[in-house]
Amino acid sequence: MVEDASPSLIGRQVGAYQVLSLLGAGGMGEVYRAHDSKLNRDVALKILPTAFARDRERLARFRREARALASLNHPHIVTIFSIEEHDEVPFMVMELIEGCTLNESALGALSLARFYDVAIALADALSAAHRKHIIHRDLKPANVMVTDDGRVKVLDFGLARSVDVDAVPLDGDVTRTYFGTRVGTILGTMPYMSPEQIETKPLDDRTDLFSLGIMMYELATGERPFRGDSPAALMSSILKDHPKPVGERRSDLPADVCRLIDRCLEEEPRDRVQTASEVLAELKACQRAWEAAAGWSAGPPTPDNTPRTAERVASIAVLAFTDMSAAKDQDWFCDGIAEEILDSGDFLFDRGD
Repeated sequence: MVEDASPSLIGRQVGAYQVLSLLGAGGMGEVYRAHDSKLNRDVALKILPTAFARDRERLARFRREARALASLNHPHIVTIFSIEEHDEVPFMVMELIEGCTLNESALGALSLARFYDVAIALADALSAAHRKHIIHRDLKPANVMVTDDGRVKVLDFGLARSVDVDAVPLDGDVTRTYFGTRVGTILGTMPYMSPEQIETKPLDDRTDLFSLGIMMYELATGERPFRGDSPAALMSSILKDHPKPVGERRSDLPADVCRLIDRCLEEEPRDRVQTASEVLAELKACQRAWEAAAGWSAGPPTPDNTPRTAERVASIAVLAFTDMSAAKDQDWFCDGIAEEILDSGDFLFDRGD
């Protein structure tokens, strides 16, 4: 979060909103904490700088982000309340998320429980966006908030595209929408870009899956799969390198999860997992299998790298004891010792009958 803010808007009234502090700033505007005097609540205001408001392309992106968010109603995507104007400068009014960004909270590899919580939330958010033909194009930890109670929210759809033309039918029931960017224009954040973004090729929703793969790799291992000492070297790594299999960096990661992450990181879109819904379904199946094998009864998610509250249930089957004495006169003892164990109360037992 930004602590030292420009005083230009802090303390001023912007429409019905009293600006309180600066939360963040980027290429698509500044985000402020503000108080809504009409509804008596704090909100987030995303304000396009005055200079950008005269830039037709940036203004179009800003409005496109507002439309994209307005079309999505999902627990893991930030909610937009309205888009308004003040002194001919547009701004968005959004829900205020109390917490920190994922790159501020997830320092190092996450516990398996928390990995599943975050990865499933991200896949769920992308699945909802892709169903609306909205492609994020800038998925990264800095664009994901973790609330104080551990919930995950995807935000900053400033580079999102919503396209419903030129749809290409694929096998099954999947329809994929493609769009291109202006020649020579690279949009996104370098460490999390897909190869097709770097090469400014036509994009579809699988570009987000590559970014998701990078994030899952990083959440699981604490390291990014692609490295470079310069932007050019990093681009070359994304385009040419085969990252070290995630399972070799983390031995306790289930094999199915390792394969899923590796498939998301395939250079060619056709070789990747094809939809966010598929990623979501596989992650949920892996989580269920892991919890069943581990015997965990999972509690609610917690923020940061803290494991969820869990209780391990111990059980044992007590079978009937057999009298092995020569006289065969110890049945009373066999019955008694079985009852004694069952009635001890130290464990949850199954009598075996």
